[in-house]
Amino acid sequence: MFILSLCFNFKQHHSEHARLQVPTSQVRSRSSSRGDVNDQDAIQEKFYPPRFIQVPENMSIEEGRFCRMDFKVSGLPAPDVSWYLNGRPVQSDDFHKMIVSEKGFHSLIFEVVRTSDAGAYACVAKNRAGEATFTVQLDVLAKEHRRAPMFIYKPQSKKVFEGDSVKLECQISAIPPPKLFWKRNNEMVHFNTDRISLYHDNSGRVTLLIKDVNKKDAGWYTVSAVNEAGVTTCNTRLDVTARPNQTLPAPKQLRVRPTFSKYLALNGRGLNVKQAFNPEGEFQRLAAQSGLYESEEL
Repeated sequence: MFILSLCFNFKQHHSEHARLQVPTSQVRSRSSSRGDVNDQDAIQEKFYPPRFIQVPENMSIEEGRFCRMDFKVSGLPAPDVSWYLNGRPVQSDDFHKMIVSEKGFHSLIFEVVRTSDAGAYACVAKNRAGEATFTVQLDVLAKEHRRAPMFIYKPQSKKVFEGDSVKLECQISAIPPPKLFWKRNNEMVHFNTDRISLYHDNSGRVTLLIKDVNKKDAGWYTVSAVNEAGVTTCNTRLDVTARPNQTLPAPKQLRVRPTFSKYLALNGRGLNVKQAFNPEGEFQRLAAQSGLYESEEL
């Protein structure tokens, strides 16, 4: 009995020891496989595709100006950036610069914008994990010819009555349209008031309107037109006089020049003028007054 129990205990102990002892090769293989998985996960976590964080908006730039397109892109590893204009690659040259700064900031710089630079720009960022793209439109405005202001016609001097309205008008040609300044006796004229207004249109016509004119409005007026190409100035005079009275003058009396006629002479003697046309009556009356009678001998 003792021998049987001893053999049983030995077999049980040997089996437990066998279970506890695992080959080192199996342990190493398991640990190495887990390590490989972790290393692969770590490698995959270190790479991620490009992503644009900041992009420029569409632009309109005048020809000959400086232009700059700024953007920011992220990605690991740092992505390579390429530009395309209407599908054609954009190369760095004397007029175009591609600048890369820290923390993913990039810039496409136009030293002098030309009309050939207009179009749709595509920016492509690539790394081993992927790529990203954005587009921006650049419109180039043709450079406008500049011309200093000049008067097509100048304001004319005027004389008005108190209480009237007056317009000081001129026409000015300039590119670009000029800024206008009006002075009265070297003091700035204030517009957009109840009495004084300034009007102008696209053809260059300028009107200074003054309502209810008073004597304080009289004086020398100076209009100046200024733009980037030059300046021009003109002077004009406004005189204001008191309004005359509205009463009508008294009519002039007509003077009659005295004349002499036989009718007046007869009237002066008390004779009827009508009787002057009757020779017989006139003779008989005059004869009676003078005492003359007709002789029968004649």
